[in-house]
Amino acid sequence: MPSKHNFSKKTMETLIVDYFTFCHSKDVHRLYENVENHVNSHGYQFNKVNIIHQRIPAGGLQINYSNFTAYLHEIRDEHIDEILKRWGINHDDKEAEQYTHGSSGPHFYKYHCVNHLKGLEESKADYIVFSDSDCYIKSQPENDNWVEKGIQLLKDNPKYLVISPSDGTKHAHETLIMSQQLFLCERQRMLDIDFDLPFEGFVEGGPFAEFYFLLEGRISRYMEKHGLTRFMLSDEHRYWHKAWH
Repeated sequence: MPSKHNFSKKTMETLIVDYFTFCHSKDVHRLYENVENHVNSHGYQFNKVNIIHQRIPAGGLQINYSNFTAYLHEIRDEHIDEILKRWGINHDDKEAEQYTHGSSGPHFYKYHCVNHLKGLEESKADYIVFSDSDCYIKSQPENDNWVEKGIQLLKDNPKYLVISPSDGTKHAHETLIMSQQLFLCERQRMLDIDFDLPFEGFVEGGPFAEFYFLLEGRISRYMEKHGLTRFMLSDEHRYWHKAWH
């Protein structure tokens, strides 16, 4: 599905790229202890750095760091079903609730969908980098920034819906398995996604059961239906998950 945006007259310098990360009560302190290093690890000057607080107060409207300002957004409990409904996701999905073990489970589908959707609503950028709060770029070649490289790949290859740095796999490759940990996307294309395509059963040897009902599983179903893929860079552009520094 080709992009609806016409970026032919935009250079890399004039494209607008936002950054979004997220926190909940268990990681809020670690996020703020590390967010400056995590943002700077990308080696890219983002238009806006955004932090979404899920079910915890956001406090002030913004926090000033040495080379960027972080803008804070809040998702309250009463916002969650409203966000899902705006995006056409069933907020009373008994099957999804069963397989993601309800609101006390670590992968409850509602909590793992709304952060990115809220980010898409808040941003006006051409592209967005979405990152879990415990992900950062461990290494990348000097003068070969993964964000700029990813933007060029998205512009040149309409088949690619999202770009991710390497999670340890040596060679660059395409995959239908989406991960919402850390990825770059064109915002308009994400706005056009149907996030509530029907679940058609587990794939033998595939991802863990909860995956199919989280945002990443919903994006995977959309990619499969429309002949799209996620493109992962080689391990020259390496990120770490569940890591703080």
